[in-house]
Amino acid sequence: MKVAVMGAGAVGWYYGAELARAGHQLILISRPLHVKAVRERGLLLESGGTTDVVKLYATDDPSGAEDADIVLFCVKSGDTSAAWNSMAPYLKSDAVVLSLQNGVDNAERLRVVWAGR
Repeated sequence: MKVAVMGAGAVGWYYGAELARAGHQLILISRPLHVKAVRERGLLLESGGTTDVVKLYATDDPSGAEDADIVLFCVKSGDTSAAWNSMAPYLKSDAVVLSLQNGVDNAERLRVVWAGR
C-alpha cells in the first residue's frame, strides 16, 4: 500500500515518519526547503523519550501522490484548494484522502474541491 502525505509540515512529517518506521511505502510532498533538508539529513524525530533519524522519500512535486492508496492531506487551510488542484490529476479514482488539517471548515473545503474532480 502506498501512502502519500500532501503538505508535510509538523503533522505530516510526524505521521510520515511513524508510517515509514512501520515499514509502509511512503512519499512526502512538501516545500522545497523542507524536502532538501530531509533528503540531506533525514528527519530528526523525537518521540516517547527517544530520538531517531528517519530516512524518508520526499518531493516538492504533487505528482508524488500518483498511485497512492491513501493520502494524508495536511496542508494549511488557506492552501486547501491550490494543493488539491495540484495533486488531483495524479490521484487514483479509489484513493482514500484523510484530512489532518486544523480548521473548522476544512472538511467542507475538501468536499467541494473533491466534488469538482
